[in-house]
Order: sequence, then C-alpha cells, then structure tokens
Amino acid sequence: METVIYQWTWERIDKFLCQHFPYSRNFFHHIISRWWVSIQNLDDKVIKKSYKLKPHDIILIDDLQRFLWSEVLSESPDIAIPIIKETDDYLVIHKPKWVLSHPNSVRDANKASVVWFLYHRYKSLPSIGNFVRAGLIHRLDKDTDGLMILVKTEQWLAHFKKLFQAKSESPSREAKEKIPLKKYYRAVSTITPQWKTFIDTIKEKLPYILEEEVIPKVTPAISKMWISKFITLWEIKNNLITIELEILTWRTHQIRCHLSNHGLPILWDKLYGATNTLNEKNDMQLTAYRLIFEDLNWEIIDLHI
Repeated sequence: METVIYQWTWERIDKFLCQHFPYSRNFFHHIISRWWVSIQNLDDKVIKKSYKLKPHDIILIDDLQRFLWSEVLSESPDIAIPIIKETDDYLVIHKPKWVLSHPNSVRDANKASVVWFLYHRYKSLPSIGNFVRAGLIHRLDKDTDGLMILVKTEQWLAHFKKLFQAKSESPSREAKEKIPLKKYYRAVSTITPQWKTFIDTIKEKLPYILEEEVIPKVTPAISKMWISKFITLWEIKNNLITIELEILTWRTHQIRCHLSNHGLPILWDKLYGATNTLNEKNDMQLTAYRLIFEDLNWEIIDLHI
C-alpha cells in the first residue's frame, strides 16, 4: 500500500515527514536511502534526506507498514515474562511494571514490551488489525503489573474479542456483571483529608458500586461513565490503605482517576498522586491481580497472583 501526502511547504523532506508521522528522523533517513520515498513527477529521480520540498509536491511512501515491520523487529529486545497459564490456544502472563503492552511507535522499538516477548517465542500470531499488536486483545498501563490474556489462534481471538466487546457494549451495570469476563485490581492508596468521608460512606456497604462520569488526564479528555466495584478495604500503617476493586467499564486510567477523585490517590502514581507520593525511584502500587473468563469449552478459568 502506498502512502500519498500533499504538502505546501519549503521544508526538508525528513523534517516534514517527522511532523506527520510518530517516527524519528533517523527512521525516515533509513527509508529515504532505500528509495522508498519519492516525489511524484520527478521522473523517478532519487531524492536525498536533505531534499527541499516545493509547494504542491506530492510525496509517495512505498508501503510504510512493510518497512516498519523489519525496522521494528531489528531493534526489539528479547525479555522474559512469567507465564501463569498456557494452552495451545492462549496464554496468560504476569506483565511486569515498566514493560509496555505494545510499542506505540518506532521510537519505542528498543523498549521492553509484551509484543516483543511474543515475537521472540511465537510466530504468526493473530491480530485485531495491526501487526505490532499480534496476540494482544487488551492492555495494561506501562507502570501497572498484572495478568494479561494473549491469544495464539484465530478461533480464540474471535472468542475473546466477543467477550471483551460484550463487556464494553452491555447497556447496564447488571448486564456487564453477567458477562463471564472479570478483571480485578489491587491498589495501595495514600489517605488524604478527603479519605475519611468517602470510606465512611462505603465501608459498611461492600461490595460498593461507584458509578459516575469522569474526565481522565489523557488526550482527548472526554467525559465518560465509569463503573468500579469496591470489594475489600484494609487500612494499614503509615497513612495507607489497600483496596481491591473490580472494573465493570474498562476506561484508560479508570482506577487511578477514580481513587484520586475520592481522596485515595494510588501510592507513587506520578500522574494522579498526591504531591507527597511523587518519587521517580518507586513503582506505582497498582496490580491486576485476578482474571476470570469463560473459555470455548464453557469452563470458567479463575487465575490470580
């Protein structure tokens, strides 16, 4: 597939391409040197990375995804990740903290990720639509550790995709709770002055459903309905509390934002945490500790760490 870009600037071509794609200038130097970038109507003239664009130039990029595949793989680190359960059709891993679920761009090619773990051990994994996410059907934040399902076959990809879609599209909380797919998290939170009122409200009502519209600190910042179920609370020393929750909607930063909004920021959460929790040397205390799902044989699998 060929990428076509119309432009109206006098910039160098390598600089211009960096502004339009989430990839480095070195990346474009690489593909320009291999003649995979050209300018229409230049009679196949070879261009250099310093080529100065002219107004109305039309840039042609030959199969960008094909190049990304070989470029990314050449830099991908081979890492070890604990496998909690493995079958011929899927596996469940314990993703460590600071390991990406998948690289977001070529800039992340040399960073540890679940995708690279899979690539170095399994070939021809099914994908929802992007080779760089082969085997993945869901993700965890980089600084959250915990259980992830990874699929090996198209049949099981379809099965899990159906489960995740049903969970997402169920119209009510009651309907979501009936879907045989559940994710549980454990957080250690800092107790702030707002903590007592909220905890006093819910501690005698566990499990407690928190359902409200929230705007996370992401782009685009869109208000959506979030539903979290508080399962257990354990107050511990040093002004901290351990909280176990099930998430019924799976929004970006759902637990981090929900807890922070109610006076319980997760310990060492650098985005939503209280100012006294900021410490670059410590890991955010959030773990996806339990996963329940129904397999294709109608067996309920319950895994925890």
